[in-house]
Amino acid sequence: MRFTDEDSDSDKWIYCCVGGNTGGESLQMKYVHGEYLITLCGEHLLTHAYGPWNRECVSAFSRDYHLEVTPMIGKRWADIVVLIGESLLIPEAESLLVSRINAAAEFGLEAVALVIGRSSVKTSTRTQLERMYEKTPLPVSFFSTYKEAAAWLESQGFSSSTEQAEAHFSRIA
Repeated sequence: MRFTDEDSDSDKWIYCCVGGNTGGESLQMKYVHGEYLITLCGEHLLTHAYGPWNRECVSAFSRDYHLEVTPMIGKRWADIVVLIGESLLIPEAESLLVSRINAAAEFGLEAVALVIGRSSVKTSTRTQLERMYEKTPLPVSFFSTYKEAAAWLESQGFSSSTEQAEAHFSRIA
């Protein structure tokens, strides 16, 4: 997989929401415009994303998502994305993220669980995400809590690592 700042048909981009495995070390949120933290937890990637998001943030996120998901390429995995704050995307960031989501689906992403947390724009966020995911082949469900999202993915046959999820949550506290 090749990463560039330019879109082209020959480039495959992977999207997501969370960042970097640190082997249990404390991890600061990565700030470009929005912020995110990504952790592989069994057969799902857990992402915390804080908005708003621009193209540069989606590009940085895509690179970090790819690094985190690399062990799962060719296998099946799911995403849990926990959105906090004004997690909206500007139009060019939205378009870029949809292309990354579709690329991830080609490499093994099979389901997405979205948790919309504390936000003054929950309705707008959900509307934007529904519009985006209609352009992908993925089943997506919305939840109020991480536990509900994790239970749904488990019912879909995706294993998780409680230990890795707890480590993830401890780094954002």
